Amino acid sequence: QQISWENLKFVEKNIKKGSNSPPSSMDGVSNSLPALMRSLKLQKNASKVGFDWPDIAQVYDKVIEELNEIKMAQTQNDIEEEIGDLLFSVVNLARHLGTDPEEAIRRANLKFEKRFRNLENELFCERKSISDNSIEELEKIWSIIKNR
Repeated sequence: QQISWENLKFVEKNIKKGSNSPPSSMDGVSNSLPALMRSLKLQKNASKVGFDWPDIAQVYDKVIEELNEIKMAQTQNDIEEEIGDLLFSVVNLARHLGTDPEEAIRRANLKFEKRFRNLENELFCERKSISDNSIEELEKIWSIIKNR
């Protein structure tokens, strides 16, 4: 059996630290990375060794499954765990679709912020605030802004 360079370096490193854990495909994925980026790297490493959905339909199903699990969660701890699983699954979907999840969330943030500022400006021109409107009224204005 051939030992890869990465595994050899891992074994050498662990011998120096006194660890006897076997090498892992997750080794080298830094804990200091932003969460979405770390999730993507963990998934890429798992995929390299064959741990991956072979069909994108299964990835979509996993996202839906995780969303449904949030609906069923009973405690705040369960909700947080399920939200994490959903985000992890969405990162996996992005990876399967060839999209960088960090870039996707950056763009979504910018789009939301721009639309929200436009909403505030619209209301300012009418001498109103957000709290002066129902969510239905705000949704109507939001739709107009979105369609511009």
